[in-house]
Amino acid sequence: MKYVFSFVTTEGAVRKVNQDSLFINTAEFDGEEIFFAAVCDGVGGLSGGEKASAYVCKRMSEWFANDFAEHMRSRSSILKIREAMDDHLHELNSRINDYAASRSSDMATTFTSLLIIPQLRHILIAHVGDSRLYRITDGSIDILTSDHSVVGQEVRNGIITEEMAEKDPRQNQLTNCIGAGLEDTSYDFSIADYSEGECYMLCSDGFRKKISVEEIGKALCPSANRDEKAMTANLEKLKNKVIERGEKDNITALMVKLC
Repeated sequence: MKYVFSFVTTEGAVRKVNQDSLFINTAEFDGEEIFFAAVCDGVGGLSGGEKASAYVCKRMSEWFANDFAEHMRSRSSILKIREAMDDHLHELNSRINDYAASRSSDMATTFTSLLIIPQLRHILIAHVGDSRLYRITDGSIDILTSDHSVVGQEVRNGIITEEMAEKDPRQNQLTNCIGAGLEDTSYDFSIADYSEGECYMLCSDGFRKKISVEEIGKALCPSANRDEKAMTANLEKLKNKVIERGEKDNITALMVKLC
């Protein structure tokens, strides 16, 4: 398995600090390349949002280089790897809360990651918050995560529609994240198959609130992103469109194509 990937990130048109963070890691094992990437969005309004997102990205990259590598050498199952990631995320949640409490500050972040393991023929998705992961082909686009937000929960409960949610002033109110003093944080995990030629896109909420799913699918479909140059150009075009439409939040998107 080979990968073509790129990303865009910016503080946006209004904010002075970019609270978004991301990472992309690859590693070769048994002749196959593994891909691990994530997007974190520090919670707006909390003084330590940028610190929390950067900390989680750093520590999860270290987990990939050390703990995950050991699981691969030990031939662990995908379920065992999921359990190990869950344990590590809970540990990071406790550390962030302890650090924030010791300094009487607030720290929180979302976390959405994609781990592609060709040796196990599966992808592993981990998620908390309202960042998102999309799977895109030339004929379809699917959102693979659920927004942990007030409006996201109301959409799932049938209280409001997707169209109403897009204009709801409570869009930024999260129901789950890493940090923010939450001690019972739970994470969504999904194990799924994959196919060569698919594209996956992770993004913070600032990237996708001003553009439609159809616009994302058209710009980021596999046939329009044959190489890194095209992928970077298409991500930049969408980022600029988001800013032109008045988005005030930080903007981050990370994309990978499976070849």
